[in-house]
Amino acid sequence: MHVSHSERLKLNDVRRLFRLIGEIREIGADPQRWRPHLITSLRKIIRADMVVSSEVHFRTTDKPGTLRCIDIGWGGADGAEPWQIHSEREEKPETYLLALGRVATPAVQNDVVPVAPTTPLRGGKSFILSQYPLAHLGAVDQLGLHRYAIDNPFTRAEHKLVRVFHVELGRLWRTDALRRAEDPKAELPPRLAQTLEQLIKGDSEKQIACELGLSQHTIHNYIKALHRRFDVSSRAELLSKAMSEQADFRPKLSVTVPRRAGRKSKSAPGGAIPKT
Repeated sequence: MHVSHSERLKLNDVRRLFRLIGEIREIGADPQRWRPHLITSLRKIIRADMVVSSEVHFRTTDKPGTLRCIDIGWGGADGAEPWQIHSEREEKPETYLLALGRVATPAVQNDVVPVAPTTPLRGGKSFILSQYPLAHLGAVDQLGLHRYAIDNPFTRAEHKLVRVFHVELGRLWRTDALRRAEDPKAELPPRLAQTLEQLIKGDSEKQIACELGLSQHTIHNYIKALHRRFDVSSRAELLSKAMSEQADFRPKLSVTVPRRAGRKSKSAPGGAIPKT
């Protein structure tokens, strides 16, 4: 099957996107820091005039078939400092093509929801909107990219680049990823986790054996197993890598929505849409 030039992904662009994911993780968890960096960098990689990165939280209303949408994020344009977004509006659920954990839909594929705006912006060729559903948080993360010149539309390859980036970013917010972030040793067997914890404290093999009531030979084997799991060859490398993973920040969402007078704004568990 022939793939046109406009559909081909450039390896350098893909590398830059994955490097951006790494930078976001290094910056830390605060959305006040990582979202402005995301929009500034993504705008340069995709060559967009404006980029908006935000999360939309959904709340029910007294009106049947209508949701209150709370949009929190950042926007950035060429030649301007990033600005913060916080808006609230009422919309129909189908605007987002999301099941939000209630009903499966063919629109949701590979955890990404392709969206076609009801009214095409600039002919629909100079605007990309990507949404990543976060049903377990009652929210959706979205990216919007704009080009002002209608004679310079986004290519199919650029649409794919945005999709690849959003999928990789969204992986950091999956339920299992969030659980691992809370406890970086969650996947280690209990004895290996205990041994690693004592090593980080600075204990010797003999001290660990005494603390855990095991033989020094057993503790030595546990440490060798930790070397294999962390793919290291020395105690120093093991401690460095283990402590680095403990400090691994994942970009956090503004899951606790700012309170509005007289209203509660907590996210509902299990992906249900909270009531207002």
